[in-house]
Amino acid sequence: MLGVELFVRELKARGTPFIATTCGHGLNDLHKACEDAGLRLIDARNEQAAGYMAEVAGRLSRQVGVCAVSSGVAHVNAMTGMVNAYFDGAPALFITGSAAMQTMGKGHFQDLDQVALAAPVCKYARTIDQPERIRQYAHEAFAAALSGRPGPVHLTFPVDIQATEVSPEQPVIVLPDANMPSPPPDPDQISRLVQLLSQAERPLLIAGTGLYYARGEGALASFAKAMSIPVVVPIWDRGSIPQPSNEFMGTIGTATGGPRLLADADLILMLGAACDYRVGYLQPPAIREDARIARIDVDPAQLHQGGSAHVSMLADPRCVLEGLTAACAARGIHPGAAWLKEARARQQAFRQACLEARRLAPAGLHALDILEAVRSVLTDDTILLIDGGNIGQWFHQVFIDRYPGHWLTCGASAVVGYGLPGAMAARALYPDRPVILISGDGSLTFTVAELESAARQRLGFVILLADDQAWGITLTEQRRRYGHGITSELGPIEYATMAEAFGAHGVRVSSPTELVPAIRQGLSADRPTLIHVPVVRSNPADR
Repeated sequence: MLGVELFVRELKARGTPFIATTCGHGLNDLHKACEDAGLRLIDARNEQAAGYMAEVAGRLSRQVGVCAVSSGVAHVNAMTGMVNAYFDGAPALFITGSAAMQTMGKGHFQDLDQVALAAPVCKYARTIDQPERIRQYAHEAFAAALSGRPGPVHLTFPVDIQATEVSPEQPVIVLPDANMPSPPPDPDQISRLVQLLSQAERPLLIAGTGLYYARGEGALASFAKAMSIPVVVPIWDRGSIPQPSNEFMGTIGTATGGPRLLADADLILMLGAACDYRVGYLQPPAIREDARIARIDVDPAQLHQGGSAHVSMLADPRCVLEGLTAACAARGIHPGAAWLKEARARQQAFRQACLEARRLAPAGLHALDILEAVRSVLTDDTILLIDGGNIGQWFHQVFIDRYPGHWLTCGASAVVGYGLPGAMAARALYPDRPVILISGDGSLTFTVAELESAARQRLGFVILLADDQAWGITLTEQRRRYGHGITSELGPIEYATMAEAFGAHGVRVSSPTELVPAIRQGLSADRPTLIHVPVVRSNPADR
């Protein structure tokens, strides 16, 4: 057995559904081994897209998404997905080919220290330098990607190590189980949190990405309902609210503002959320001078990032919520509903003010027409991806009455252009579920050539393209500050015709009534359907 064949066997044993890839130097033997083993390869036209596919697979499945690219600049291209996984805490393995191990550092073809480039944003990065340790390195990579706060990992795989004969029965160092449960929460700290809750009149729970990766949806719903506590999600973080909830107040930290909640809260519970700009760095005036702060995270670096708290718990957020719910019930703590009612009224008033921007916008198709059409076809299983700044603001401000984990945004990196590869990954992972991508025109063109890749490989999904011929969110800001746009205007493109040229379906609509039929028809296709929606320029802040 060759080293590369053993490696592919290890990937299959760990449930890898597919490898996102491009062809190139250092990958031929890996691709052949995948073909022989029946491990699906989905090839992209750009390593950037392959990287996005891997990290989106990790974000959606909470298992390790896998990408394989060739050496040198290809590795650098794929690092866009790697960095996105780093920001989001998404489990993903980035494999990079290389010329022979024995000539590494001597100037062989595309000689580059790929491990050094990847290491700052990876939980684990190394070269597979010994064929007899392939199993060990694969295990260590997967364990690092999945344990604690998930994240990206990297392996450089030289061609001579790939082609070396190995024993399939080679021993492997026994390492801890990557899915080993976290230690239980400290009872004394649970008691301290219960005390803070009993004293609070205006508590606010900020549910971050860490809660999603802890599979805390059920625990969050039970706790929030029992305690009548408003819940928000930092914009770009993963959602853990699969169903409409009276306690869910939407996102926090958006560029277009939000209802006044954080600034009035007297207790802030941070569950797997970062202390960053989205929460005003948890400093006055973004929060009250006398506000109490509790932070819960499974990762010590995240727990103490940005500042201290009155209670800091290194623990699984889901387990903490479960413990808190039980402890509060045992002590008979039932906060009044007045604050929740007030928070709900503030949230509804803010949303209504955002909707007023539509009345002030010029006549024509509007971003809200797209969102209303999507809502009418949405099912609980629909995988929804949002890619773009301006359309993203509309989505976060007026669309979400829930926030399930299979509604995907760019993530905490706030990148644009991930959406088309992300939809490809979603379709490959979940062939029986509807997949809809809502994208801005600027975002789509980052990776638009992947329409051909998706069409050729029969990866069907719907793209609703909100085309305002601008980098809309930037244009809004530049007009506000300078009175006109600078580098934020885009030219016209016949997107429907372009989609057809790439082998996809293309549809251009001119009225809201055409949207739903086009979406329904596209959802039944076995290749992408791009619905070009020219929209008027507008922003939720235009009020």
